[in-house]
Amino acid sequence: MSETANRAVRKVSRKISSVWLVPIVALAIGVWMAYDTYTSRGPLITIEMLNAEGIEAGKTLVKAHDVAVGRVESVILSDDFSRAIVQVRMFYDTDRMLNSETQFWVVKPRVGRDGISGLGTLLSGAYIQLQPGKATDSQRSYVALEGPPITPADMEGLRIELKAVDAGMLGLGDPVLYRGYTVGRVEHIDFDPSARMMTYQLFIQSPYDSLVTENARFWMSSGAKLDLDSQGVRVEIGSLESLIGGGVSFAVFDEGSSGAQVANAASFTLYDSEEQARQARFTEVIYFLVLLEDSVRGLNQGAPVEYRGVRVGTVEQVPYRGDIGPTSSLLEMKIPVLIRFEPERLGGRVTDQVLAEWQTQLQMMFGDGLRASLRAGNLLTGALFMDINFYPDEPHQVASIQSNYPVFPSVTNSFTQLDQKFTALLDSLNNIELADLVDTARATLMVSEETFAAVSRASEQLSILLAQPDMLELPSAMVRALDELERTFAGYSVDAPAYNELSRSIERLNSILRDLEPFGESLRDSPRSLLFDTKVPTDPPPRRNP
Repeated sequence: MSETANRAVRKVSRKISSVWLVPIVALAIGVWMAYDTYTSRGPLITIEMLNAEGIEAGKTLVKAHDVAVGRVESVILSDDFSRAIVQVRMFYDTDRMLNSETQFWVVKPRVGRDGISGLGTLLSGAYIQLQPGKATDSQRSYVALEGPPITPADMEGLRIELKAVDAGMLGLGDPVLYRGYTVGRVEHIDFDPSARMMTYQLFIQSPYDSLVTENARFWMSSGAKLDLDSQGVRVEIGSLESLIGGGVSFAVFDEGSSGAQVANAASFTLYDSEEQARQARFTEVIYFLVLLEDSVRGLNQGAPVEYRGVRVGTVEQVPYRGDIGPTSSLLEMKIPVLIRFEPERLGGRVTDQVLAEWQTQLQMMFGDGLRASLRAGNLLTGALFMDINFYPDEPHQVASIQSNYPVFPSVTNSFTQLDQKFTALLDSLNNIELADLVDTARATLMVSEETFAAVSRASEQLSILLAQPDMLELPSAMVRALDELERTFAGYSVDAPAYNELSRSIERLNSILRDLEPFGESLRDSPRSLLFDTKVPTDPPPRRNP
């Protein structure tokens, strides 16, 4: 065998070793996982917050309907250090939730008028709540709400604005009431310092939004209200929720003319009370100026003007501070009060022509004695109201002054007259010489003291007399005398012997008197018969019958 045939030949193998299969498979899995993670992750959004309390990068979740839809990636401060910037990586297929109507807020334990919420976060930690919007646009930057929204974005209803100048303050979430039933909430509050006006955004949920019409009136509704005015005592108690935090109520006072339903963003005026809201219905009015000689203490703005118990107007200003000419024209410094006559209270639609007719008719009634006067409406509080009535005996001359309003003639009320009479009575009492009365009373007291002293001395002497031994034996002596008298009367009783003997003696005496009766008659007819014989008259001869 040759040397070439016996030499070994070395060949290089071209196969991959099985050792490399493990890293290749791991690399493939990593690439696949990276690709899947990249393709399955959602968009990156930014949320601005006042503070990041309870928010942790890599741990805090974003939830919608308690389903995780994202995770916080980082938490940093803004450039001016005034806010916290939270970057959230949303999960796959969540970009359709992100639009201009989407809202975010942090869920954590809260205590409010609706109770305690977010207690579950005490163990799991705070999370960011997402409320999807219905807009068709796309958005990636948001500003988180300070708390949960008052009304859900998907709730159907009506949003309106209330403007208030003098009304009280409302709070976020305060109820909107219709006849005491909650139909909405206060969503937003804004104050315009230049106009000094509060603006409230209200949400009225469906189907109660149909109750808001053009003629609706809104007013502050406190939980409890006590009014003491000329109408008497009124106590109003609202719902328990409004009792704690207040609210706003609305109603349509004229059901027959409620008007059409309003659209979104409609504006209304917020009144301080229901009475002010009712007064706002009367827009066609006639203003008059009343000059009063009486004190206006107790007469307030808003007091009723009545005609024989029927309200026909309202007191507008007490006292009136408008332009009414020089001071000398105020008719000896009478107090001017501005009132308004409201024909709409008497029913029917009031046009400019009807208003002019009313003004002409009232001017004619002044000549017939129509006058205004103050009356007491509430003796407890001293509240007054304006009463108008006819006084034919009053002078028909109406005062004339320089003013923008016609003068409504007035008379002094009966209370003022009574006060004047009472003052005159006090003056008369002051004119009485009290010194003479005091001297007379002093002399009378001295005589009375002397009389009392004499009575006291007589009482002492009587006491001494009664204390004598003879006076002490007097009652027993009187008892013995009464016993003797009783025994004496007993001897003359019907069964007593003395009484029987006396009865027989009286009978014998009666018999003797009867025997002496003929003798007495003879003596009476012929007194001489006592000394001489008595002739017996002869019998008359008998007469012959014819």
